[in-house]
Amino acid sequence: MNPTVSVIIPTYNRANLVSRAIKSVLNQTYQDFEIIVVDDCSEDNTEEIVKSFNDSRIRYIKHKKTREVQQLEILVSNVQEASISLF
Repeated sequence: MNPTVSVIIPTYNRANLVSRAIKSVLNQTYQDFEIIVVDDCSEDNTEEIVKSFNDSRIRYIKHKKTREVQQLEILVSNVQEASISLF
């Protein structure tokens, strides 16, 4: 069954903040969600931080090159029939 809400967290070199954003979503009382972290070619340890969460509701997408212009289109195309919330 698809989640009711998709929380999309775009990021670029924000390893110091992405954990806080993910924890904020995970700590909500409403639990029927997915988290999609879209990394726009970060050069820090953002990927390592995201992957340290052992939760099947979290998906990590890393671009191999910067795709700022197409970011929203890519984010929305990855949502699985749910409401959309952007951080």
